[in-house]
Amino acid sequence: MPFNALTNQMEPDYEDKISLLSAEDFFALFESLDACPYWVTSNGKRSIQILGLCHCGSHHSALFDPTTHKVHCFADCGGGMMLHTWVMRALHLPYAQAAKDAIEDWIEGHGIDLSDCQPRTGDEYDYIEKPYEPTHIEPVPGIPQEIIDRLYAQWDKREETLARLVWHTEDGIDVEQLKRFDVACCPAIPGSSPGMVKRMGTIILPHHNADGQIVGLYERSFDYTRREAKDVFKLDLQDVGDRKFWWTFPRAKYLPVLRPEWDSDAKLNCYSFPNSCNLYGLHMAKDAIQQTGKAIVFEGAKSVMLAHQYGYPFSVASHTFGAHVNHVSMLIEYGAKEIILAFDRQYENTEDDNLNWHFYEKKTRELAEKVGQYVKVSRILDKGNLLQYKDAPIDQDKDVFECLYSNREVLTM
Repeated sequence: MPFNALTNQMEPDYEDKISLLSAEDFFALFESLDACPYWVTSNGKRSIQILGLCHCGSHHSALFDPTTHKVHCFADCGGGMMLHTWVMRALHLPYAQAAKDAIEDWIEGHGIDLSDCQPRTGDEYDYIEKPYEPTHIEPVPGIPQEIIDRLYAQWDKREETLARLVWHTEDGIDVEQLKRFDVACCPAIPGSSPGMVKRMGTIILPHHNADGQIVGLYERSFDYTRREAKDVFKLDLQDVGDRKFWWTFPRAKYLPVLRPEWDSDAKLNCYSFPNSCNLYGLHMAKDAIQQTGKAIVFEGAKSVMLAHQYGYPFSVASHTFGAHVNHVSMLIEYGAKEIILAFDRQYENTEDDNLNWHFYEKKTRELAEKVGQYVKVSRILDKGNLLQYKDAPIDQDKDVFECLYSNREVLTM
């Protein structure tokens, strides 16, 4: 949250502002976007169907979840995205921040310019997706080492500290894995200023490029998220005092580390990076990928650490659901002949009305069809109900993962 030196207060940013919107507010936003919204119930949740605004596809259908602020698009572009990404595409804006600015302008009572956005029919749509070919993806530039050194001087990497963290011990991850991946602990900071206090310590999770340089830094918070705090403390967000208190809580469990004042020259106010151009753990996995010809793609960092610990050193993570074609190109460049998709159990519920399953099926098969000419694609499925609803394939124990891995499903010929 940016700090306003004139008012001596923390100013709400985009995420703060949309968190205050109700489901009805979002409905009104889509009406302003001429997207022909209407209410539906999907997977037991009240959602907004969007029909009238086509941004990339042969038909005009998408589903918005007012609780997660995510859009699942059923047009040819497919897949899920945050609201601002959908608005960026819908309004043909050049970058994501321009979409956030447009949404903030709307919240503040300004209109939305639809002059470059005309609804189209399938017959009028002439989009043809470029066929996939492996390409070289330039590594994300590393953060200067002097900045890394100065940041880590504030954090705790001592083995005795890491050994006490429940964050990894509850999953059976050895301290050695945390040390290999440069995990650290940021101690709690006392204070009382709204927006400036950390009630609890956080875990620092660095992301490296293939050369081993740190390109991004994320914090894992153990405090309530704002959504949780609102319910726990019964906050009235129309009340100024309640809202200031609410802003002191993190928006999500994982957030990029904010840049300190002494690193003020950078364009971004946090240590984030383009996720589609980087794979977590590739610097540790690239030699094993080259040797075995295999690459396992998980969603999260802890899954990668466990996989390396269990003897699968050719494991990486996309840090999102799915894998981008850039990720595939990177893995092919490092010698992958087979890419194994190992996403969380919640996407494998095969109930006919389960949106997550249809999304999982669509995304994995479409990726395989797109890149299958160049690399074998497999996926791990829990057909024997060995996992809990939100488990990653490796969350139970080594034997369960080896069973799932050995019975993986091949998606390409």
